[in-house]
Amino acid sequence: MASYVVTGSNRGIGLAFIRNLSANPNNTVFALTRNKANSADLLELQSKLKNVHVLQADITDVPALREAAKEVERVAGGALDVLINNGAYLALDRGDFTLDAYDGKEDLLDKDFTDFFKVNTLGVIKTINVFLPLLRKASEKSLAKVITISTGASDLEFTVNAGFWWFAPYATSKSATNMVMAKYAAAHKQENILFLSISPGAVNSANAPPNEVEATFGPMIKVFQSGYPEWNGVFLTPEQSVSLMLGTISKLSVKDSGAFISQYGDKAWL
Repeated sequence: MASYVVTGSNRGIGLAFIRNLSANPNNTVFALTRNKANSADLLELQSKLKNVHVLQADITDVPALREAAKEVERVAGGALDVLINNGAYLALDRGDFTLDAYDGKEDLLDKDFTDFFKVNTLGVIKTINVFLPLLRKASEKSLAKVITISTGASDLEFTVNAGFWWFAPYATSKSATNMVMAKYAAAHKQENILFLSISPGAVNSANAPPNEVEATFGPMIKVFQSGYPEWNGVFLTPEQSVSLMLGTISKLSVKDSGAFISQYGDKAWL
C-alpha cells in the first residue's frame, strides 16, 4: 500500500493524478485543494472511493499545510510515500509580454514576478518542508518520492531553440523551482528520498475542444514547431500526461534525485 499527497488537485493534471492513483484500491490518496467547497469532482470521488481524502490547504499557507499533514499522518499511519507538487500559478493575461514590455511598468513587473515566485517556488518549499518528516518515515522502508511538476518552458535550450518568449515570469519561477529540487536532492543525498522535477509535456489541461486550443495557442504551436518540426502539434490530455509521468517515475531510483526530465524520462519536452 502506498500513500500519495497531490497539491493543486481539483482540476487538470492534478485531478488526473487523483483519478489514476485512486483507481488502485491499495493506494491512499490525499487531494489538497485551495477551496474544498468548490472542488466538486474531488468531493464526488471521495464519496465513491474510500481511499480518496480531500483536504483544504493553499500551498502558501503553512498553518493550513500543517493541519493537512496531521490528517495525512493520522490516516496513513505516520508516513507518506509520495508528495506530488502540482499546485501552481499560471496567469494567461500578459502571457505574451516580452520582458522588455515591462519597461516603464516596474510596479507590474514586481507584482508579476512576486506572485509567481510566491506560489510556484516558495509554495513548493513550504509544502516539502511540512511533509518531509512523513516522507523521511516512509523512506526507512522504501524509496520515498518528492515530485514537482515543472515545465519544458523552463529549460534554457528549449527556450532558445523554440523561440519561446511567452510566460516569462512563470517559466522563470519554474526554473528556480528546478534548482530548489536539486538543492533538496543535494542536502538529502544520503537519505532514501527521490527529489525530481518533471515536465508534463504540452497538455490540454482544461480539456478544451481542438478549435479552442487552436484559437488560444495557435501562434505558440507554430513557434514550437519551427524549433521542433517533428512535434505534431497535438496536446496531451491530462490523463495521457499523468500516465506517461507515472510510468517514467516508477523506473527511477534515488540515484536520479535532483534531475529535471520530461514525461518521457529525457529532455524531449514536446
